[in-house]
Amino acid sequence: MLAPYRDRARRAIAHARAQLEGKSVFFLPDSQLEVPLARFLAQELGMTPIEVGTPYLHRRHLARELDLLPVETVISEGQHLERQLDRVRAARPDLTICGLGLANPLEAEGFTTKWAIELVFSPIHGFDQAGDLAELFARPLRRRDVLRV
Repeated sequence: MLAPYRDRARRAIAHARAQLEGKSVFFLPDSQLEVPLARFLAQELGMTPIEVGTPYLHRRHLARELDLLPVETVISEGQHLERQLDRVRAARPDLTICGLGLANPLEAEGFTTKWAIELVFSPIHGFDQAGDLAELFARPLRRRDVLRV
C-alpha cells in the first residue's frame, strides 16, 4: 500500500543520496528534530551520524528513532557548547548542523554547516517532501565544492 509512495520518495532523494552517501554529519543541539533527522540521513541517504546533540531527549517518545540510528552514533542531551565544539573539531565531520550563531564561526574554521533553523521552517514532512529535505543537506556540500579553490 505504501510502496508507490516509498518508491517515489526514493527517486526524489536519489540525486542527493549520490552526493551524501558515505559522508559524516554532526548535529549540535538546537531544535529537538535532530534524532529523526539523523535517522533519515543515516537510513535513507547513507550518511554517518557521528554525534546527535539535542536540547532535550525524551527516550521513550524517540525510542524507535534511536533504535534505527547506527550503534556507534553518540547521543548527547543539553547544551555543553565548549565540549560539543571540541568534539566537532576533533571529528571534522563533512557536515555540521548548528544554530545560526555557530555557523559563521565554524565556516571560518573550514567546516561546512547547515542552519538548523531552516529545518524547522521548511515543509519537510512526509513522502512528498523527502527530496526537498535531502536537498537541504546536500546544498551546503555542493556550495563547498563549488567554492573550493
